[in-house]
Amino acid sequence: MEAVMKDIKSTTQKKYTDYSKTLGSPDNDFLFMYSVARTNLELELVHRGDNLCSGGASAAGKRSCLNQLFHVLAMHMRLYSIDSEYNPWKKLTQLLPKKDPQTSDEERTEVPLLFRDVTSILLIQVLTMPQPLRREHFTCIVKVLYSLLYTQALIAVTVRFSAEDRATWRESGAHKKSSYSPGKSWEALLSFVINELSSGKLYQEEEAEDVTKVSPIAWTSQSIEHHLQQFCLPFLRITTLLQHHLFGVDIPSCQEEDEFVVLCSCSGILPSVLQTSEEFSSAACLDWPVPAFDLTSQWCSELVLFAEKQPDQFNALLIQETKWDLPRLLQLPEVYNTIFQYYHRKACSVCTKLPKDPALCLVCGTFVCLKGLCCKQQNFCECVLHSQNCGAGTGIFLLINASVIIIIRGHRFCLWGSVYLDAHGEEDRELRRGKPLYICKERYNVLEQQWVTHTFDHINKRWGPHYNGL
Repeated sequence: MEAVMKDIKSTTQKKYTDYSKTLGSPDNDFLFMYSVARTNLELELVHRGDNLCSGGASAAGKRSCLNQLFHVLAMHMRLYSIDSEYNPWKKLTQLLPKKDPQTSDEERTEVPLLFRDVTSILLIQVLTMPQPLRREHFTCIVKVLYSLLYTQALIAVTVRFSAEDRATWRESGAHKKSSYSPGKSWEALLSFVINELSSGKLYQEEEAEDVTKVSPIAWTSQSIEHHLQQFCLPFLRITTLLQHHLFGVDIPSCQEEDEFVVLCSCSGILPSVLQTSEEFSSAACLDWPVPAFDLTSQWCSELVLFAEKQPDQFNALLIQETKWDLPRLLQLPEVYNTIFQYYHRKACSVCTKLPKDPALCLVCGTFVCLKGLCCKQQNFCECVLHSQNCGAGTGIFLLINASVIIIIRGHRFCLWGSVYLDAHGEEDRELRRGKPLYICKERYNVLEQQWVTHTFDHINKRWGPHYNGL
């Protein structure tokens, strides 16, 4: 296992293993190992098209070794102890005595729970628990974290409300607080969250920034329920994938509109009674370890206190709903002449001269000089340097004067071919024949798929060393 960890570290550039402000800190190793786990799970989700509707079938179509990887990471992460004072589990599951604001430690202000990334907490808890981890312990962690995530989702919705919307939902949800199970009614929780945060500067700051703010949509029960589910889905996908790899639990296939219910059921947070009922509320999955309003009040008071101390940071950290697009290469024009006319006379941003071999990064669109000595830094030419900064050692470049794509992988490179073909479907390398070239979308999709699935090494055979000279 030690050899495996050494291999993982040696294949990663140093700049991607340093997370802590202090070099050589144990935090670096701890966070690096966590990031390996997170990256691999997120990448599998990308391969599946960003959802789990297809069930257990992965688009990558290869046997997974994530279970073994997690075992190796967990055995190494257990060498590090999390400071018990800053372990979030206590705050997630217990009501703690309130600290006196005057005697609190000013130097080391802890990040409020409602600002934390719930997926990160899940992975760190799973990787630092005694191994092998039992499934009932895993389900317990997921249930506790779902309550935190759901509270974050409610706050994210209230931030998007107008002042009138907040007043309306605060009033209507207050009546449901005395119902049989108030901890499982999102209306009651929404009203309570608005009430708690109104005592601080959260909503006043919002209203001061934009007095004429109008809610973009009419907030109905259905639209709020939809937003809550969309906010929680990324966490549930990672949870279900992790459970699939750790315990061999099958992921059932489903329609896109049923994904939330299916994943809740699969994760073990949806009570079996509700799995067949048509009327479904995301709040039904909540399972509070202590009374819901007491715990929510504890979390919200952290936010209110933080807002008083750090008003500038507070605005920047407001929890907003984030929608990530799947990774993709640049959208190229239909006719190659459009690219050629724009770039072949474009000056280098470093030396302001026309580069002999201009190239375009197809990942981020940066214009670079191939083999350009003017842009050389520490014996690295610009393309090699850019591949390290942009793709952690992998770069995809379109050579403007040759219509050919070149791939850089670490210390090696290869000519991939061209995605622009003439009317007969043939390449025109070096543009010698001067025929009009049109994009071949099938080829470009293959290139993009090889990039996303990390299969350049397996599919392309003609590799050679570049000696940092590209």
